Amino acid sequence: MLIARDPLARRVRQAVAGDRRAFTRLYRELHPLVARFVARRVDSRADAEELVAEVFRRVVEHLGGFDPSRGSVRAWVLRIARNAVIDHYRTRKCPVALEVIADGLRETTGPLDHMIADERTRQVREILSECPEQTRQLLAMRYGDGLRHAEIAELLGLRESAVRKRISRAVSELRLRSRALEDEQNPEVSHAL
Repeated sequence: MLIARDPLARRVRQAVAGDRRAFTRLYRELHPLVARFVARRVDSRADAEELVAEVFRRVVEHLGGFDPSRGSVRAWVLRIARNAVIDHYRTRKCPVALEVIADGLRETTGPLDHMIADERTRQVREILSECPEQTRQLLAMRYGDGLRHAEIAELLGLRESAVRKRISRAVSELRLRSRALEDEQNPEVSHAL
């Protein structure tokens, strides 16, 4: 039985039974994941905070409907977060390209970004921008959100093996394109080797 192995599923069951401490523990464990996921996909910090609150409101509302046989708690909550982000952009007056919402790889600003905002970073972003939306989405979920292959598969309705292969191919392709771009920009270095 999945509940016995998944402490989050056990906490959901306890919270549904009325255990407030179980829900508090569930919230504390899931909040950083949801906050990171949402923040990478919206424009402002205020919007992100509102959406995280909305996600957990929806979680409370649908807590009794969680079915551990259909997947993990993390993937279930991230589906709720993903839908909240999509709903957020649907209600905006200014249209936003869906790939910006979905991929989570848009540029952010912060101290770390300023430190690494060199030519190499620009090149990687350029290469990523040329990738198909689904590839950017997979890479964002794996490396940006830190999701496991199984969680990505569950979230997107794919098999785990398909997710592993697609991510592996995408990373290999990015490496090849990055090396080709370096060779193109620095022909004297590549010929000296």
